[in-house]
Amino acid sequence: MKARFYQIIGIIFVIFSGLLHTLERCANFVASGLSSQGLAVFSGNGGLSSPWIDPKDNVFVIPFLVIGIVAFLYGLVRNFINRGH
Repeated sequence: MKARFYQIIGIIFVIFSGLLHTLERCANFVASGLSSQGLAVFSGNGGLSSPWIDPKDNVFVIPFLVIGIVAFLYGLVRNFINRGH
């Protein structure tokens, strides 16, 4: 496969990793807001929880980020090697 393919796949994986992390943060923010307003089922005492999450909380964010960076760098190195010959 061509080096450009690996670069594009790498960029797609990195963007998808960021999108997953953003969607998880948004969902956590909404759930935290509903719980603090007492609108959620089993809202408890209405205590505020931190809406910010760690990227390590989602099992897919870190692997997609690593795969994306490795694929992009592999494509970049392969492109430079092919230009040299």
